[in-house]
Amino acid sequence: MHNDEKKRSDFVKQKESISRRDFLSSATGATAGILASSAVSAFGDEIKGGWTNGKRINPSIDNLRVVCCIDPAMMKSDPKSWDIVSQNEPVDHEKVLRTMDAMACALAQKNSAHEAWGSIFRKPASKEWQDVTVAIKPNCFMPNNPRVAVIDAVCKALIGLGVQPAKIIIYDGCGGAKEKFGGFAGTKLPAGVVMSNKNDVLGGTIDAPVPAPHAGHFKCSAAIAKGSIDILVNIAVNRGHHLAGTSMTMKNHAGTFEAMPIHLGGGLNYIIAFNKSEAILGGEPVRQQLCVVDSLWAQTKGPMGAPNKRPGALVMGTLSPAVDYITARRIREPLMGCTHPPELGRLMSDFGYSDLEKLDFVKVEPVKG
Repeated sequence: MHNDEKKRSDFVKQKESISRRDFLSSATGATAGILASSAVSAFGDEIKGGWTNGKRINPSIDNLRVVCCIDPAMMKSDPKSWDIVSQNEPVDHEKVLRTMDAMACALAQKNSAHEAWGSIFRKPASKEWQDVTVAIKPNCFMPNNPRVAVIDAVCKALIGLGVQPAKIIIYDGCGGAKEKFGGFAGTKLPAGVVMSNKNDVLGGTIDAPVPAPHAGHFKCSAAIAKGSIDILVNIAVNRGHHLAGTSMTMKNHAGTFEAMPIHLGGGLNYIIAFNKSEAILGGEPVRQQLCVVDSLWAQTKGPMGAPNKRPGALVMGTLSPAVDYITARRIREPLMGCTHPPELGRLMSDFGYSDLEKLDFVKVEPVKG
C-alpha cells in the first residue's frame, strides 16, 4: 500500500473508535485532523427559514463537529510573492486533495470519501444530482485567498456525486472570482466550472431580509436570495479583523451580502445577522452545507496585507460560527500567538450556545493521530 494511502486507512480506522466528544489533532506531517465536538443541547427538527437556536445544519452531522488537519507538508515552501499564481505554486495539490477527502471522512464519520461527501452534501428531494446548482464563495479580496487545491477538492467531490461542472459557480461580490481563479480552469480546477465576475452569473443583487441583531433588508447575491442555489459552500481564509479579532467564514459572506453596512454602524451585529438569514441558512435541505477555513498561510492581523504565519492547517465543519470559533481558539491563539476580544464569544452565544457549551467545545483534549 502507498504510504499516503496507508496513512489515510489508519486515520479512518482510528476515527471509528473516537467518541463524539473527542478532539483529534494531527501530528506534524500526518494526514489527520481535529475532530472537535461537545456535549450539546438536544436539537429540534430541521426547519425552513433562517437560523433558530437548535437548528441542525445536517441531521447526520453534529453542528459542533469540526475537523482540522495540521500538516505543513501540504506546502513545499513559502510563496515568493502573494499574487494568486505565486501563492499556489508551493502547494502540494494532490496532498491537499487527499487531506480534504480524509477530513470529509472524519466529519461525516464514513469510511470512504465518496460516501462522506454524499453525506455532507445533500440535494433537494425533487432533483437529481445532475440538476443541482452549487455556489462556492471563496474570499477573493486582498492577496490572501483560498488556495486553488482547496476549491478543487470541493469541486471534484461535487462532480463525483454527479453535479455538472457548468452548474458550479465560483463567486465573490466584493472581488472578482473570475479574475482571481479563472486562469486555473481546466488545469488546477475542473474545466467547465463557472467563474463569476462579482455577482454577474448570479443575476446581480436584490434586497433580502436579515434578522436581529441587525434586522433589515440588504443587497444580496440574487440567485442565493431567491433560493435557486441548492448548495452553498463557504471557503474562507484565516486572518485578523477588528471585529471579534477574526475574519473567516462568517465575514466571508460580506461578498454575498453587501459589505458596506459593516462600516456604517452594523459591525459584528450585521455579520451575525446575515449569517442567520434565510438566504444563507434557508432551504430544504439547508443551503449552506460546508464551511472551510484555509489556514495553510494566515494573518495575525488584517484584513489588509499578506499572510505572516504558516499554520499549515485546513478546517471544515457544517456550522460557520463553530468553525470560526474553534479555529480562533485552537489555531489562531496557540499556534499564531493571537489574542481576541470578548466579542469572539458572540460567534457562539448569538447562535444559542451557552458559556458551558463553549468551554466544553474548546477544552476537549487533543488525541494524536
